[in-house]
Amino acid sequence: MSKTKILIAGSVIFAVTLVAVIFVPNPVGSFVISEAKANGYLEYSPEEAVTLARKICTQCHSDERIKLYCPRCGPPFVAVVPHMQVFIKNFKASRPNIHFENITEHQAVAIVQVWNALVGNWEKDFREKDVLKLIGHFDLLATLLKTPVEERRIEYALSKRDDLKIGHMSGLADSQKDLGKPENNPQPGDKPMDTLKGQKDGPHDHTGHDMGDMKHDMH
Repeated sequence: MSKTKILIAGSVIFAVTLVAVIFVPNPVGSFVISEAKANGYLEYSPEEAVTLARKICTQCHSDERIKLYCPRCGPPFVAVVPHMQVFIKNFKASRPNIHFENITEHQAVAIVQVWNALVGNWEKDFREKDVLKLIGHFDLLATLLKTPVEERRIEYALSKRDDLKIGHMSGLADSQKDLGKPENNPQPGDKPMDTLKGQKDGPHDHTGHDMGDMKHDMH
């Protein structure tokens, strides 16, 4: 058999094996796909990203703690997750006997989008340069910060899933979510004139009628 035929036959066998590994359900195929997504060769679907975020983050935090994280607790998730990456890496080095799954940067990008959508995104409440400083050398997360939410495939899709949201403001109407913003808080003296007039005229009219009734009763 010529070298060309051997090369072609080998390529066909390799291709068939690769297809079987990836597309036929089996442990090897699942591992290959998982690694491909973790390293950015394949994308996570929004649902897969939710599963990933819960699996990774509950290694250290309870669901309740994640649920209660808010702007008063600390910076946005895009600045928090990279520090979790460093923490897990150092923890694994100091406690080699304890199994802990680390986070690749591609996974971090997916995880940030999940919690932004399900808990809250307050990136705009912080100065960009401050957030970038917290992100440090994680270039993919820095790119994510500068990407509009509408262009973040996972976050944008999950932001429409009210059934999955767990943040402290989940379930509230938009008008209620905005009450904490200074521009939306009613200030003293902001009552409409019609309301003030109603308060001024109403009691006098009722009082007059009441007094007349009392006089009539006395007679």
